[in-house]
Amino acid sequence: MKILRIDRDIAWLPQPNEAHYILDDALPPLDLTTTAFALAFDGDRFLMTRLAHRGWDIPGGHLEPGETPLETARRETYEETRARLGELWPFGYQKIVIDAPKPEGYPYPHPVAYQVFFLATVVRLDPFVVTEEAVERGLFSPAEAQAVDWIQRYRELYDAALAAAGQGKV
Repeated sequence: MKILRIDRDIAWLPQPNEAHYILDDALPPLDLTTTAFALAFDGDRFLMTRLAHRGWDIPGGHLEPGETPLETARRETYEETRARLGELWPFGYQKIVIDAPKPEGYPYPHPVAYQVFFLATVVRLDPFVVTEEAVERGLFSPAEAQAVDWIQRYRELYDAALAAAGQGKV
């Protein structure tokens, strides 16, 4: 386990809060996991989705009832990018800690919840389909990735995933 960074008082969460970005090949508790994402590569090109309301992001989303994080990452990646993934490996997670009473109607585990990241390889790209949520997919070389806002914001996570992909861990 390696802590990449800690962010405090993230605007979209009840405050005060902390988000710990952790590299780990073990998954956190399933009952506290809310979302799963894929850090997927085609060679050294990084797969991303352009979401209608957030811009370029990594594919992923909320777990459906009865779904495992791995199933979620695979399903959401296909829905948002039409990319078929090979094997997925647990790579890390974001541990969210809310240091305040649970707000009324707050739908997530409290005071601790997790978002998990899987490392994966793209094995096939089906024709892209625009949806209400996803309007484009992209494969970004390391040089192109430097200009993407998500990668600038989560540079440590991207760099660690790119290094793992370059070492043949995907």
